[in-house]
Amino acid sequence: MPRATEARSLGRPTALPHVRHPHRATSGPNAKTNRFRNLASSVRRLAVSTGASVDEVGLVNKDFVCDDDTATCEVKTVPKKKQRDRLVCRIDDRWVDLTGWRNAHPAGTHWIDLYDKADATEVMHGFHSGEAMKMLSRLPAARPEDVPSEEVCPTPTKATYAFRELRTKLEEEGWFKRNAVGEAGHLLGWCGTMAAAIFAAKSGNFVLSAVMLAVSNTGAGWIAHDYTHGRGKWCSFMRGFGELCGGMSTTWWSDKHNLHHALTNVVGIDEDLMVDPALFLWQPSPENDNWLRKIQHWYWALPYSMLFAIWRIDSVKVAMNRKLNGELFRLAAHYAIWAMIFPVKVLLPAVFLSGLLTATIVTVSHISEDLFFDGPHKVDYVEAQLRSTRDFKCSNPVFEYLSGGMNYQIEHHLFPIMPRYKYPALQKVLQKFAAEHNIEYRLDGDWQVLRRTINNLASIAKKELDPNGPRSRPAGRTTGLKRLFSSG
Repeated sequence: MPRATEARSLGRPTALPHVRHPHRATSGPNAKTNRFRNLASSVRRLAVSTGASVDEVGLVNKDFVCDDDTATCEVKTVPKKKQRDRLVCRIDDRWVDLTGWRNAHPAGTHWIDLYDKADATEVMHGFHSGEAMKMLSRLPAARPEDVPSEEVCPTPTKATYAFRELRTKLEEEGWFKRNAVGEAGHLLGWCGTMAAAIFAAKSGNFVLSAVMLAVSNTGAGWIAHDYTHGRGKWCSFMRGFGELCGGMSTTWWSDKHNLHHALTNVVGIDEDLMVDPALFLWQPSPENDNWLRKIQHWYWALPYSMLFAIWRIDSVKVAMNRKLNGELFRLAAHYAIWAMIFPVKVLLPAVFLSGLLTATIVTVSHISEDLFFDGPHKVDYVEAQLRSTRDFKCSNPVFEYLSGGMNYQIEHHLFPIMPRYKYPALQKVLQKFAAEHNIEYRLDGDWQVLRRTINNLASIAKKELDPNGPRSRPAGRTTGLKRLFSSG
């Protein structure tokens, strides 16, 4: 009996009632299965690129059923009980159908699912290259009956439309273009701190070496962060900097970090909030509480210091599980170079001090700000970013360097692909924008924002339990801090 491989058509396939696929010079037991699955995937992508409507091609709710032995694929009707709803989102005031693009999305299906029946304009512009943006017009339009009501997805606010005009203006003025001076400055700073760490280690001053290596490692993280967000040939070329010099997987970082950017402080989605039971950012329910909560404002530096150690472990796991050979090679080279230069008594303190520096810098801008407990897209994107983020002004040049541009978190969250050396000038532009639209622009001093964070942890420590306190993560999901601090 022939073996049939069914590949669900999630898009709008062109009218191919019977397709014969030529044999290719592939080998192995799964060659035929993979060949016909790839065929169905290719046809789905072709359908998306055509933009033809379902009515025009007459293939709504169809499946591709491919036979491995006869080397054929047929289009068959999906039974009503198996038919799925269309997945639609709004981009630049145009509703598009992403059902067929869902499985092919490079960053994963979860991104598409989170923006079903929602406005994705800002994240589309904020995280995609110019080449990707050119493909927008090729996405198929959503059917009128699939477009959600105003109640489900309201029209963007005046502030959001003004923000889109501002973004276009900044693009035209060249704010997103990188310059050699800015790039050289960041790289020279990292080279200088790394050279100081090496010199101190060779001189036998291991304490100074550990401190300088921690500063260098934190700096490497900021540079890698900038290149991972950035677009263009230079950023693509430098994307491996994260593994080679920072010891962290670019793929792992993108998966984790971009979701934090898109849905900042949305409880249950933003992984940066998933820090319990090490720290609690709101009143937990009795079953999720931990006795350490009562003293969390005293020991907060301990879990913070574990940040880079956990990230490094997670990076290796992701690179291995996904068989990212290029990233694995660069990670191996990173650790080999470190092991040849620095003794363990320098490496271990440096990793934990670097974790403390980085965690302190990034968390003070968010965890004391507004949290969104009702799910995503309940507040307009621009307002949500300004309510969940706070800038801080550094009191000296050393703090400014250590912050790596993350003291301009509002600017970074609204324009993540912009080079960070443009943020000081952009801050004045966004302060004016916020004032014109009656949105609070939150700015503290460096020590003031740290006190705010510690006071918030102390406030949560003293509060009574909330029987309805929400979980920070979906059931069954764990993070590094949960694995370390959980009593179970």
